[in-house]
Amino acid sequence: MAFNQQIIDKVKEKAAFRCCRCQEIGIEAHHILPQKDKGPDTFENAAPLCPNCHSYFGDNPIKRKEITQMRDWWYKVAERRYLTADVNYGLLNEINSKVEAITTNQDKALVDLKETLKKVAFDTIDQMTAGTARVTASGIANASVSPSPSPSPSFAPDEDCYYCRSGLVKFGEVCPSCGEVCTSP
Repeated sequence: MAFNQQIIDKVKEKAAFRCCRCQEIGIEAHHILPQKDKGPDTFENAAPLCPNCHSYFGDNPIKRKEITQMRDWWYKVAERRYLTADVNYGLLNEINSKVEAITTNQDKALVDLKETLKKVAFDTIDQMTAGTARVTASGIANASVSPSPSPSPSFAPDEDCYYCRSGLVKFGEVCPSCGEVCTSP
């Protein structure tokens, strides 16, 4: 048996539709204790992982504690970050579903995802803060210059904010410039 849809939806919403390890959107509910080891199909045994992280961790018994810790930490971060925001979970679910679909039917799913993102972009741009606009502009500029994913930038504790690069911020703290929680140690 697998997780029922109610548990999957609860995991996705609690995680703001992001992987607890890499914060990418397009997540799956992962059994921390695998079904083959009699792991239950419960919310407590579920972790939000993207397909890449899901494949990486698999059913590695050494990683179970780490997955649980990452999940619990990410749930706290997501709650702080998104609880006060006016989050459209229906939209996030739609985007998440389209990202998931790319793995099975890449051509059609990519077209669908691009259309959805184009529609969302105008509303999102109208609601941006200065810090978010800088980060978004930087991301778009990087994407237009390098079509392949670039490696994650190195980030040391007490370095400039990962998101807006202003000021000093420690891992887990909120940046005073852009309001984002530092999630990249």
